[in-house]
Amino acid sequence: MNSFLDPLAPYIPLFGADHLLALGTVLAALALLLAFRRQVRNHAPVLRWGFLMFALVQQVALYSYQVFVAGWDWGDSLPLHISRVTTLILIAYLITGRRTVLEVGFYFGLYAYATFVYPQRIQPMDHLMGWSFLVSHAVTILVPVFAGIADGWRPTVRGLWRSYAWFLAYFGVVLAVNALTDGNYFYLKFRPFLQSLPAPLYWLAACAATLALMWIGYAVARRIPVQRGVQGTDVTARGGLSTTS
Repeated sequence: MNSFLDPLAPYIPLFGADHLLALGTVLAALALLLAFRRQVRNHAPVLRWGFLMFALVQQVALYSYQVFVAGWDWGDSLPLHISRVTTLILIAYLITGRRTVLEVGFYFGLYAYATFVYPQRIQPMDHLMGWSFLVSHAVTILVPVFAGIADGWRPTVRGLWRSYAWFLAYFGVVLAVNALTDGNYFYLKFRPFLQSLPAPLYWLAACAATLALMWIGYAVARRIPVQRGVQGTDVTARGGLSTTS
């Protein structure tokens, strides 16, 4: 239990056992969703509840740990990391079923793929923060795929530009909060790349890279075939939990 909560637990190495475990877990879950599409459509409300419960438990565990174990740090503990923002957006989608919310969650969540390939400052998977990382990023990746299978959802260009506008607003907030708290939100303090680049140029590069990432995500997602379920299943999946409770 001490290692599960140790605030000084070391970070995992790139392509070490913990990194490969996280990758394998999400890839296996993704393969199951794609292999059992009919069952996903037939049980969409149950799966929606499951995703929501995992996400809510992860949020409670994450912030309880930040408050009671690691100690609250205004420069790291706020829900301003891109992954934490995305999880909250997708929780809102799971509750409401609103596609406009899902699109923002999808485009913001594309960073989860990059994080899985190149994890930064992540604790082992048998640590609470490592488990939290795995759950939040799994939800971020799997929920849009679930929506595509259960509801025939696809990302749109209009949603891309709306999401990018929200990203620019988020980025402005991050710059201000980082300046006030000496924070590392969006990894602007401990950069994964281009450490020697002057800050303003790095900010512009980050915004440009985000737009490119969104276009890549859009192009790839539009090429993946989806098969709509029966009408009743589509309506239930789209309506959010408020229609099934």
